[in-house]
Amino acid sequence: MIRKIACVCVLALALVPAAAADWKTEILAFLGPRPDCRKALALLAERLGSMEAGDRQTADALLPYLHQKLGEAAAEREGISDYYEKYRDGDPEFVFLDDFTRRDFLMFWLRWKSAYPLVSDMNFLLRNANAGANPPAAIEVGLDLLNDAFYRISLGPHTLEGGFWPRGFHILTLSVADMFSRPGSYEFTLDLKSGDFVVRKPIRIDVEISTIASPTAPVPVMPEIRDGAKPRKTPMPSATNIEGDLSLWVGGRLIMTTRKLAVRIPAINIPIPGPSMSGTKPYMPPPTSDPFANAIPILDALAFGYKTVKDLLAKKPVVPSAPTYQKVESLTFNYGRTTDDGAATKARAVFRLGRIRAAPLRP
Repeated sequence: MIRKIACVCVLALALVPAAAADWKTEILAFLGPRPDCRKALALLAERLGSMEAGDRQTADALLPYLHQKLGEAAAEREGISDYYEKYRDGDPEFVFLDDFTRRDFLMFWLRWKSAYPLVSDMNFLLRNANAGANPPAAIEVGLDLLNDAFYRISLGPHTLEGGFWPRGFHILTLSVADMFSRPGSYEFTLDLKSGDFVVRKPIRIDVEISTIASPTAPVPVMPEIRDGAKPRKTPMPSATNIEGDLSLWVGGRLIMTTRKLAVRIPAINIPIPGPSMSGTKPYMPPPTSDPFANAIPILDALAFGYKTVKDLLAKKPVVPSAPTYQKVESLTFNYGRTTDDGAATKARAVFRLGRIRAAPLRP
């Protein structure tokens, strides 16, 4: 009895992968030149929860395709947005499809792959080693855009910036001057339009402000007290350059007199002879050849001078240097502020970037 139960369990476990892979065979029966997209959708909805990661990505790509075949534009856009926000620009597996469905699916997929304005790799940009001690008026957010799109950035009902972005890397400059006095969450809205498709990407910035404790006050140094009873030794002045007369009188009679004169070193002037020949430096041997024999023609000198001046005046294009920055997930600023009671304190503000998925806007 125990052996039978064990065999049944092993057989059930072996059938799980086969059942998970059979959905591709079953869905082919509802596709082809005469598809039954409604039954194909029902099959995917039934099997989606038990699929592996690779099969689930393929099924998530088939869902908007089936909605497009049924004429459900809103569900198609939501399915495409859900796929790209979940799997980025990774392509699904579609080699199991029949020839007719594969060609039709490829046309559908390439149309969205060249149009969906996917935003990825969004981070704060830090141009210095640290954020610094002074709170800035604005911060920079960098992002990668998969395809060309028109954009609009807004905060609440106020539009801050707009224009056209080609695919590639872009920088958003967001004003944060008021955030240093009011912590909380601020949500900017980035709308991207490609053709008649509009996707909205929220950009949430969480601001935390804390007070930095003041450092411990230094221990006061006591002044040194000197004993006034002990006389200080006054250093004798140097007698090197002192001049004067010294006289010795005894009983009103001059006994001796002497005079001290400062030592004066006379300036030494040694004449240096000039060059032995005109056009040479002092103490250099005279030239052994005639310098006029090594001259160049006047026309060659004028041509060389003209070319040199022309090269100096030519405007060469300035090659712009690539900006240097560091992508970070948070920014920290230390700054001084005044509390409500008028006391001056130091504060620390930490900016963090929230991760929110984009969603399509209904036309």
